[in-house]
Amino acid sequence: MAKTTNILIHFTKLIIVILPLFVNLSSNAQNCSKKKLATKEMRLEYDYRGQSLFIELGNGDSKSLNIVLYSKQNYRIFVVAEQKLGKVDYEVIVPRKKFNRIVKDVQPKIVTVYKKDPNGFYLYNTDGERIPTGEEIIMDTTWTRKTTTTRELIYDSRTAESPYWLATPNKTQLITINVHIEATDKIQNGCVGVYVGREFSNIYQFRR
Repeated sequence: MAKTTNILIHFTKLIIVILPLFVNLSSNAQNCSKKKLATKEMRLEYDYRGQSLFIELGNGDSKSLNIVLYSKQNYRIFVVAEQKLGKVDYEVIVPRKKFNRIVKDVQPKIVTVYKKDPNGFYLYNTDGERIPTGEEIIMDTTWTRKTTTTRELIYDSRTAESPYWLATPNKTQLITINVHIEATDKIQNGCVGVYVGREFSNIYQFRR
């Protein structure tokens, strides 16, 4: 009984030590959304309240985030981080679907051969029916369609002329934003904001 009590006491102490650590990490991530990482000049007249994401990362970290863009909406996307993290880069990846016609099955099939004239037209008997001359085996092919999805890099802040990615998708689509934090000798953690803004003029005109 005493041994069981000691184990419970030790386990309780362990929980008390670990719990504040998780609470602290969660609190830091939540506080990122309260920080004004982007200036008014960066945001312009766009609404960032609906889809922007705020996360905590450290030097050398990378993070992939999936975001849905709705059709006919004018988007302005950019990524900023706390100054202590140094340089932050991001990429925009779009999935592309391609449909290819491929052979599903090939089976031998016996077909009737009919008589033709020198010009390749079928000849008919007095009853108006084509005149059979025999049979032959042909290969009957069944086709199907295969879908392949590739990931296309359409924006890279490291090579782009502008730090902002502007887009007006013709249809609702999913994009992936890859965020990369500069690696340094001294690792620090800080807040990163992925700003996804829509123009106020058409913010309520959602089209899927």
